[in-house]
Amino acid sequence: MPTSPETETAVTLVVDVDGSLVNGDLLIEGLIRLIAVSPLSLFALPFWFAKGRAALKRKVAQAVPLPVATLALNPAVLDEIAAAKAAGREVWLASAADELVVAPLAETVGAAGCLASDGRANLVGQVKANALVNRFGEGGFDYVGNERRDLAVWTRARRAIGVNLPAGLARQVQALDEQARFLPGPGGHPLDCLRALRPHQWVKNLLVFAPLIAAHETQAGLYLVAVGMFAALSACASGAYLLNDLLDLPHDRRHENKRRRPLAAGKAPLLPMMALSAALAVAGLAMAFGLSVMAGLYVLLYLVVTLAYSLLLKRKTFVDVIALAMLYTLRVLAGAAAVSVPLSPWFLAFFIFVFLALAIVKRQSELYALRESNQFAASGRAYFVEDLPVMAALGAASSFASVVVLTLYISSPEVSERYARPELLWLICPLLIYWLGRITLLANRGVVDDDPVAFALNDKTSWLTAFGILAIFAATL
Repeated sequence: MPTSPETETAVTLVVDVDGSLVNGDLLIEGLIRLIAVSPLSLFALPFWFAKGRAALKRKVAQAVPLPVATLALNPAVLDEIAAAKAAGREVWLASAADELVVAPLAETVGAAGCLASDGRANLVGQVKANALVNRFGEGGFDYVGNERRDLAVWTRARRAIGVNLPAGLARQVQALDEQARFLPGPGGHPLDCLRALRPHQWVKNLLVFAPLIAAHETQAGLYLVAVGMFAALSACASGAYLLNDLLDLPHDRRHENKRRRPLAAGKAPLLPMMALSAALAVAGLAMAFGLSVMAGLYVLLYLVVTLAYSLLLKRKTFVDVIALAMLYTLRVLAGAAAVSVPLSPWFLAFFIFVFLALAIVKRQSELYALRESNQFAASGRAYFVEDLPVMAALGAASSFASVVVLTLYISSPEVSERYARPELLWLICPLLIYWLGRITLLANRGVVDDDPVAFALNDKTSWLTAFGILAIFAATL
């Protein structure tokens, strides 16, 4: 029997939150933000959880706010809510998340009210179904949900609306309600999980080969060891990037470009990505120790600095760029330790200044983007737009300091002993000055994106400069 317009208007649309309206889980997001702002709270979590899941949700909600602007909302569900309101229907939110988090969300989307966990009862499954029937009556509401536990609610709703359901669950919902409708999720794809690992950043780990090249080493076995070191650092780096993106979710979602990252956009599941982050870090560390104890210690230090950066250092003025430069340098040190090649002070000094210049370029690019979007401060960073000229000057100083170190090295007595035609090394200096000066200038113009490495990989001039430097170096041997 067709539903009359009057009956349709009288039926409330009830919308689930986790996985439906929000691309993710509010408890997981709350736990991640709690760790980001107060790492020591980890020790309190077991005591909170011992009092029950609802009590845990209340404690986390009280400890860290989840502003609606920092959440990834599902556009399809927002459209469903807008259509219901336009038709004169009431909209309510019903969630297992805590009421302290759900209530502001309900106000933002224009819902008439919400039902949520209250610190005592965990509003999920049959408990949620009973609460909705008590409030709206049997069959007195349409329900938007996304998981198997919602079957208990759909059974007692008038109409079922599924969000991003797997095929098996969709068939079960269709069996309950022949007129069930299905909405898309955030559009995630397995490749999004791969993108979250940032494989393009693995190119930084090619630095493990630098000690072998600088030492003019030709033994194939040592290069195979360096390949193993490259794999170990790539695993650790991906684990570190996942952790950083998890802890940076609220800031990334405010960023013009970073909000498109798989985790920030809700296209990669948070809890599995947390587990993968830890697994990759452990696997990479084990591989490094398998190659060399000293290399393993350098990789362990790399992970410690990365964790410190993600939790604290990235919010400290200029300490953050020093930390980034350290992470580059530790890659070189780990590579040298793995193949037992000693590093000269000249070599380390040169790379430290180059790495510092690249870290500063990264901040320059971010500050330029802020200025163009009429913002004054970086979210989650200790920089302001007026710092841009100072950062540009510091970047240029670091760039040219690396060239000065290189010229002093070329002038040193040991060069004539190591190279057949050392005078050709001078040709590297103008190429290096050109490339470092150009990338600093382009960053100040906003041409370089947030990551100078990604920019260089897609920049023809950078490739030509690199090939030119390598050709000159080869000609000196």
